[in-house]
Amino acid sequence: MFVLLKNFLLHGNATGRPKKVSSPPATSSASQDNRGAEAAGQDVEKGPEPEVRYAASSSTAAAESDDTTPAKERKTYTPGTFSNAFACLFSLSLLLSFFGQKLSAVRRFRPTPRMISDAIIGLADGMTVPFALTAGLSTLGDTHIVQLGGIAEVVAGMISMGVGGALGAKAEADGYKAKLANTARLVLKSSVEAVAMVHDTLAPYGIELEQRNAIVEQLLKSSDRMVDWLMRFHLQEKQPDPSRPLTCGITIGLGYALGGLIPLIPYFCVKRDEVLLALYASIGVMAVALFVFGYSKTYFLAEQPQDKTQRKMCAGGLWMVFIAGSATAIAVGVVIGINKSIQPTE
Repeated sequence: MFVLLKNFLLHGNATGRPKKVSSPPATSSASQDNRGAEAAGQDVEKGPEPEVRYAASSSTAAAESDDTTPAKERKTYTPGTFSNAFACLFSLSLLLSFFGQKLSAVRRFRPTPRMISDAIIGLADGMTVPFALTAGLSTLGDTHIVQLGGIAEVVAGMISMGVGGALGAKAEADGYKAKLANTARLVLKSSVEAVAMVHDTLAPYGIELEQRNAIVEQLLKSSDRMVDWLMRFHLQEKQPDPSRPLTCGITIGLGYALGGLIPLIPYFCVKRDEVLLALYASIGVMAVALFVFGYSKTYFLAEQPQDKTQRKMCAGGLWMVFIAGSATAIAVGVVIGINKSIQPTE
């Protein structure tokens, strides 16, 4: 579509080939004879010199310049040209409409609380473990070592966390299927025990016996209805989303990768021997990132409005900074100790 539009603007049509124009008129026989005589060395009678005319106005000059324009430089527009232009514009409008629908679908997307929880788990680990590792490797004095070690850790951690999250979600789905099968066997085998479960569930809410018996009577009309009621209200089990393992693994893995790349950025912006400068920059960047992450985590995970106060959210941010700082200090101390122990004594 874009190629058609480009050809229309450059050549006047959508094919990309210039328009065919008529050849200039042939010269007269007299002019040909004169040129032949000049080539033979004979005197040829020349006609009067053409008069030089000056345009009286700009409009006349423009008209004359248009008349003297070579035919090959003129653009001719045919009905086919306008139809091609209309086709290009129509295709462009369809393309914009398609992307508009996709963007509207993205705007309607809302992350579920489980997705937010998975992202927080991945970010928390990704911002803590790689930061401690890169800080520990900085004691070796080479940013190249920090880059390679940090990238290897981020990739391995992303895969490990993603696979672990997917397996955990699959185990949750398998547990739900096992409880569903056991409840179905219980309803088919012993309806008396199923009825007792219904009474045990409703009795704490102050429902009288006659009303409970009416509910039990309605549930016993369908075994599927009884199984669904016991799963939802007695066992309080909700059917997990079939795509939950894949979504959980991708969310946790990407969260870990995003959090792990933040402390590595300063090491790619300095020279190889400026490892201390990169370490100080990484500490400053991570202090801000960890505080913002802890602040936001407290806000999103708080269930009650009184838990979303500025004091508690700031406390959450400072707690994240403290946890990551402690892990970093331990990692640096371990690396320094090991490095000194393996150095040969003089």
